[in-house]
Amino acid sequence: MNKANVERLRDAVRAARDAIQHAHLDACDSDDLDEILEPVERELAASNPNSLTLSTYLNSLVRSLRAEPGARGAVAELNDAMRDSGLPPQ
Repeated sequence: MNKANVERLRDAVRAARDAIQHAHLDACDSDDLDEILEPVERELAASNPNSLTLSTYLNSLVRSLRAEPGARGAVAELNDAMRDSGLPPQ
């Protein structure tokens, strides 16, 4: 995965984190999403991110945010970044 793809994924993850912070989620849902984001951010910080790990966690994040009206832009950004990076969006 090239650096431009990693940076685009980082931007999409930041957009998702912003959407989570502005969504009306209870503490449990917010904590669950933080648990998804932690390994994603760890992989994106690695010199050679594991595509399978990223795909698994990012698809989980997309599924979790899909029902939030305020997160639609972040979901679209995640899907586009994943597709452009060669990660299969669900």
